[in-house]
Amino acid sequence: MLINVILRVLPFYLREPVIIAICLSFAGLALYYFVQVGGWGRGGFGLLFLAIAVLRGYFFRKEWRAHRAAKTGGAVRPPA
Repeated sequence: MLINVILRVLPFYLREPVIIAICLSFAGLALYYFVQVGGWGRGGFGLLFLAIAVLRGYFFRKEWRAHRAAKTGGAVRPPA
């Protein structure tokens, strides 16, 4: 698929926000249909996509801080 090629070529600081936005869109769509139509499957998929987006956001934040620290020559803060 073309989207796969595009996402492999992009650097992580562009790729990750795109993936997070796609996951949040799917989560919103699934949760909207869960509220409107019902069905636990739709709610489960909504929560699954939401969890994936949150985890990718968490890892992106860690990678971005490490990238920025390496770029400026500073030390990375240890996790709290």
